[in-house]
Amino acid sequence: MIETFLVKRPAKHAGEVGLFPDSEMAAEDLALVSMFSELIVTLRSEKKIERLKYLWGLVHKVADNCDMFLDKDDAMEGFKLRCGYSKAVYDPHTRKIETKAKSLTRISDEQLRILTAKIQEVITKEVLPGITSAQLRNEIEEMIK
Repeated sequence: MIETFLVKRPAKHAGEVGLFPDSEMAAEDLALVSMFSELIVTLRSEKKIERLKYLWGLVHKVADNCDMFLDKDDAMEGFKLRCGYSKAVYDPHTRKIETKAKSLTRISDEQLRILTAKIQEVITKEVLPGITSAQLRNEIEEMIK
């Protein structure tokens, strides 16, 4: 893991290297940061990055094409809860046990494969019933290229 400070800004000199988004979703995320803002950034490389990009692309596509969710983050939380990728957590303020979606940070390859398949099934059966799994996969793969 690498932790560093960065400034979001256009390249000043030829050959300068920067961090740039490579998908619509990443561009939208980066657009939330003000130009010339100083950031603390943690960089890590994942073996499963392509599968995570597919899952986030899938959820982003759905969030953009239906009125059920505020944004991709809200959609991801909803899908993780709907598919049972969650845990019971005690809230000391309300003194109740609540179900919270688990983080994708430490998800195993097998859990990620299963979760993605479950989310895709929920999407094709409940959210966008007019689309097949194959059509959805093709659209997402095209989107994240």
